[in-house]
Amino acid sequence: MANTEFSDKYWYLGSYDRTIFMSGFIKEFSSSPRFNGDMIPNLNQLLGLIEKDMAITDIRWASYMLATTMWETTSLKNEEVITRNGKHKKVRKWLHTMSPVEEVGHGKGRKYHEPVKVKLLDDGSVRITEHDGDQFKLKSDGKIIPLTKKAKLGAVDGKAASPVYVSDDGVEHEYFGRGYVQLTWWSNYANASIELGLNFSLLLNPDLVKDPDVAYKIMSYGMRTGKIFANSRSFRKYFSNKLTDYNGARAMVNGHDHALDIAKIARKFEVVLLKSKIKL
Repeated sequence: MANTEFSDKYWYLGSYDRTIFMSGFIKEFSSSPRFNGDMIPNLNQLLGLIEKDMAITDIRWASYMLATTMWETTSLKNEEVITRNGKHKKVRKWLHTMSPVEEVGHGKGRKYHEPVKVKLLDDGSVRITEHDGDQFKLKSDGKIIPLTKKAKLGAVDGKAASPVYVSDDGVEHEYFGRGYVQLTWWSNYANASIELGLNFSLLLNPDLVKDPDVAYKIMSYGMRTGKIFANSRSFRKYFSNKLTDYNGARAMVNGHDHALDIAKIARKFEVVLLKSKIKL
């Protein structure tokens, strides 16, 4: 349930005491089977990005970004364990990374899984050719214009490439999930590029989304404005004045998928961050 008790304790802008933060983080999360000591440097890096972000003035916002990142970047990793007979054995486990990652399976089975071809045109626009032959023109202002009658974004996964796609002279790219919030679809990569003032950089080089600075800008901007991936929903819909709704906030990223799990993580981060504020 949403908490509607008013409090100004959440307003904060500045650095956190890293010793207190890390002690609290370990206390809250180390018992999880997904806890992974290797994520600590990545967590510190992400917290540093939050500290430098002058637009993040609410601890609940920071808590939800940390929680979303913890959930969305959990990945299968090799971990060495010691068996009962004392031997070392590598096992595959789901572990927290707190680092921008690629989507598991690269979206296999979804309509954004197949690659598309991207051609930068002389007039500064971009031609997009889908795997099924549908084509679009992307203007510098982000407007998408269908070039093929009844063209639709995405293609059925697993089907053979159309002759139009095969003959197209564009560069082939894949737009599966990447980053802290798993940005998907070529249209979202294009939108993120334009909203962040990066021209078409992320569309032309989608692996840039795995850069922590870029991944953070996408997450922060999207959650603050409701744009890019956030389904027209923003922090202020879920965290403002009397309202604290960690459960509902999941709608910014992925409907209600694991909303309660992520809300639980966010509340733990809230506890840690509140204790870590540096009092002036």
